[in-house]
Amino acid sequence: MRLSSGCLGAAFVLAVHAQSNSTDTVDPASVTVPDTTPLNSTDVVEPTDFNVTQALVDMGVNVSALPVAQLAERSSNAACSLACASLQLLYGSQNVDYSNEAAYNTFTSGYWSQIQENVDPYCIFKAPNTGAVTVVILLSRLTTCPFAVKSGGHAAFQGASNIPGGITVSLAALNTIKVSSDKKTVAVGPGNTWNAVYTALAPSNLAVIGGRVAPIGTGGLTTGGGISFFSSLYGWACDNVASYDVILASGIQVTASPTQNSDLYWALRGGGNNFGIVVNFNYEAISLPGAQLWGGTRVYLEDQFDALASAFAGVVEDSPNDGNAGQWVAWLASNGTKIASAELYYAKPNGGSAAIWNDYNALTAISDSTQNRQLPAYTAELASSNPYGLRETYYGLTVKADESLATLARDIFYQELPATANVAGANPVLIYQGITLPMIENMSKNGGNPLGISVSDGPLYLIHVACWWDNASDDATIYAFITSVLNQIKAAATSIGKQNDYIYMNYGGVYEDVIKSYGAANKAKLKSIASKYDPQQVFQILQPGYFKLDRAPVVDSRYFSG
Repeated sequence: MRLSSGCLGAAFVLAVHAQSNSTDTVDPASVTVPDTTPLNSTDVVEPTDFNVTQALVDMGVNVSALPVAQLAERSSNAACSLACASLQLLYGSQNVDYSNEAAYNTFTSGYWSQIQENVDPYCIFKAPNTGAVTVVILLSRLTTCPFAVKSGGHAAFQGASNIPGGITVSLAALNTIKVSSDKKTVAVGPGNTWNAVYTALAPSNLAVIGGRVAPIGTGGLTTGGGISFFSSLYGWACDNVASYDVILASGIQVTASPTQNSDLYWALRGGGNNFGIVVNFNYEAISLPGAQLWGGTRVYLEDQFDALASAFAGVVEDSPNDGNAGQWVAWLASNGTKIASAELYYAKPNGGSAAIWNDYNALTAISDSTQNRQLPAYTAELASSNPYGLRETYYGLTVKADESLATLARDIFYQELPATANVAGANPVLIYQGITLPMIENMSKNGGNPLGISVSDGPLYLIHVACWWDNASDDATIYAFITSVLNQIKAAATSIGKQNDYIYMNYGGVYEDVIKSYGAANKAKLKSIASKYDPQQVFQILQPGYFKLDRAPVVDSRYFSG
C-alpha cells in the first residue's frame, strides 16, 4: 500500500538545505512555535480527505516559513533532512540532535542493549510537550521520513525504539506524575521510569501496577502487558490502566477508556505501538503503606535443582490461595558450575514465613538476600543485574503449567549450553515465571484484553532465554543456540498436550510474531481497530519497528518464530 501524504506540493513548501543540517536561509523569527496541545478530538478519527498540511496549520505551524526548496525526490535521506530541519526550526536546536553532536551520542548510549545503541537515526527529536508529538507524526507523514519512539529504551533489538536513518522521538520530557484528588488514579507520562514513579508515590503510601526493574520505561512495558510485583493480586499493568491519552496518526488526541473509544482501549492493553502514541497513562492506584514489601534473591547449587523446580511449580499452582506471592527462577552457569537463583517477593512486609513459601524454605540456599524492602530501592537493586551497553536479547515461549516441563526445560538448556562456550562475554540464562490463575482472571476486567489467554488454559509458565554477549559476529551463534533450546521445549510441551501459542511481547524475540500468537480472532480484531484509528497505516509503515500487526520485527526461517 502507498502511504498518502495528503496534498504535498501546493500548500506546503518545506525544504532541505542540501549540504548541511543548517537552516540559515530562513529567519527563525518568522517561524511560529506550534501550539503545545494536540489537535482536538472529532467524531471522525481521520476523514478520507484528511490533509496533513492543513492539520499542521491547525496546530499553529507556519509552514510557509519553514525551509524553502522543493523536495525533488523521495529518498529517505532527503525526506528526513527535511523533517529534522523543520523540527529544529520549530522547537530549537536544543530539542534536535544530529550525529555530529555530543548530545546525540549521549542519547544513543542510553539504550539498554548495544544492539539498539548502535542504530544511527538521522536525528533525535526530544519532544518537549504533547503538541510536539502531534507535529512530528504529521511531519513524518508529509515527508515520509520514518520514526521510532523511545520511552525507556529497554527493548533488545534493532529498530524497536531507535530507527536507522529516521527520526527517533524521545518522550523523556513527558514525565508528569500526578495523583488524582481522590487518590484512586495516577496520571503518568511515558517519559518516566518505574523507579521515578514509585519514588514519587511513596510519600502518599501509594503505588501502581508497573515494572520491577528501575530504569524500564512506563510506555513499552504497559502497552506490551506488564508483569508486576502485585500481579497475582491485581493483574498486569495493561489491565490496571483506567484510561489512556493517545495521539493518533491524524494528530488528534483521544481518550481510550471502558466508556470512550473502548475498542482502542482494548487494543492498547497488550497491542503494542500499533495504534498511536500514548502520552499519558491514568493508572489505578493501589495502597502500599510505607512503600514496603518483602523480597530478595536465593541462590542454589545443583543438588537443589529438582526441589527448586518443584517449589517454583508449587507457588504457581498455589497462587489462588495467596496472591501476595510472586517469583522468577533463573538457571545459569558460572565458571563451569551450574547455579540457579530464585527471586521471591511478597506484596506485604514480613512475607518470608507465608505458607506459600514452605517448599522454598525447605531448600538449602548458598546465599539469601530476602528481607523487607522499599519498592523504589528494590527496583534499583534488581537493575544492578541488568547492565547496560552489552549485546542483549530476550526470547521466549509459553507452556501450560506442568512440573515435568519445569524440570525438562532446564535440562534442555544445560544440554545445549556448550554451544555458547566460545562466544566472548556470553551469559545465557533460562528464566521461568508464572502466569497465575489470578493474573488471568484479572485480564477480564473492563472488557478484557487482546492477549488471547484464557482461564481454561491456565496457569501457564513463561519460559525465556535472556543472554548478553560481546560481539556482533557471534549473533548467529547465540540465536541458533536459543532456537535449539526453545524448539525442544516447545516439542516436549506439545508431546504432552501442554503447548500454548502465547508470546509475551515484553520478552518477545526479534524473530517472533507476537500479535499472531494472540490468536486469529484477536489479530483480526486488532487489525480492524487499527484500520479505524490509523487508516493510512502510519504506525505500520512509518513506524516500522517493534512487533507489528502482520509480522515479526525480522523474518528469518533459521530461527525460532514461536
